[in-house]
Amino acid sequence: MSQDLGNLLEGVRNRDRSSLARALSLLERYPDVAHLLPRERGGHATVVAVAGPPGAGKSTLLGRVAAEITMRDMSVAVLAFDPVSPRSGGALLGDRIRMLDAAEHPNVYVRSIAARDPAGSPVLPALLAVLDLYGFDFVFLEAVGAGQEASPLLLAADLALLVLVPGLGDSVQTLKAGVLEIADLIVINKSDRPGAAELVRDLSAYYRLLADTSHPVPPILQTVGSEGQGITAVLEAITELRDRYAASGILEERRRRAATRLWQHTLRTRCLRIIDELLNDGPAPDDGDHEMGTRERQLYRKLAERFALLAASSDDSR
Repeated sequence: MSQDLGNLLEGVRNRDRSSLARALSLLERYPDVAHLLPRERGGHATVVAVAGPPGAGKSTLLGRVAAEITMRDMSVAVLAFDPVSPRSGGALLGDRIRMLDAAEHPNVYVRSIAARDPAGSPVLPALLAVLDLYGFDFVFLEAVGAGQEASPLLLAADLALLVLVPGLGDSVQTLKAGVLEIADLIVINKSDRPGAAELVRDLSAYYRLLADTSHPVPPILQTVGSEGQGITAVLEAITELRDRYAASGILEERRRRAATRLWQHTLRTRCLRIIDELLNDGPAPDDGDHEMGTRERQLYRKLAERFALLAASSDDSR
C-alpha cells in the first residue's frame, strides 16, 4: 500500500491529474496510510475553509471565485464535503453539479467527499498535503453547513470564509453561531434580496460591541453569486488577508497550530481504534466482578503490546 502511494505521489509532483485523483481515493479508502505524508504542508497553497447555512449559495459562489482565479492564470482545488448517501455511504454530488462550469477548466479541480467525520480522521491533513504537492495556488474546503460540522475544516485552514444570506431565519440566531468568532471574511450572498442591509448592520454591531477584541474585525462583503457580482472583491479580500497574515506571522502560527491539532487527532484516532478492536475481540465478560477484572487486566496488557508495536514502527519510519 505504501509503495502504491509513493508511486502516485511521484505522479502528483509531475502534476498528473489521474495520479492526483487516485492518490486522494487511496487516502479516503485507507486513511491509515496518511501517516506516510508530512504533517505540515509545503505552504504553497492558500487553504480557505468556506462555511455557511444550506441554501446560502456557497457552491455557486465558489464556482465564480474559481473562474476568477483561472482568469489570473492560477489554479484552484475545491474539496466539497457533501452529505453522505444513505445507500452507498459516499458523497452526494450536489456541490460538484453546481460547479460544473468552473470544473471544466484545466486549472480547476473539484472533488466531493462524504462528510462523515473530518475531525476524527487523519485523512484531512493528508488530502491537503497532496493538493499542496500538486501545486495548486488555492484550495477551498466547502463545509456542509456552518455548525459544529464545519469546525474541523475551519481550524485546518489558513483563512475562514463565512457565507450568509438574507432571510434565512432570525438574524439574532445567526449572530450566536460560534463560527463568527473565527471568521476572517464574511460574504453576504444573494444580497439583492430584502434584508441584506439589515444583516450587514447586525453583523457590524456584533463585531463592534460583542466580539473578542483580540480577533481582527472581518471585512463584510456583498455578492450576488448567480450573477457574478462582487466576486472580484471576494478574491482580492482573500489575497489581501493572506498577505497581511503572512507578513504579521499570523499565517505561520495558524499553520503550526493546525498541524499540532491534526497530529493530535491522528494519534487519538489510531489509539481509539486499537481500543475498540480489543474491546470487540472475544465474547463479552459475564457480570461477575472477577471475570470483568480479569478481562480488564488482559486488555491493558494487549494495549501495551499494541502500543509498543506502534512505537517500534514509528522508530523504523524515521
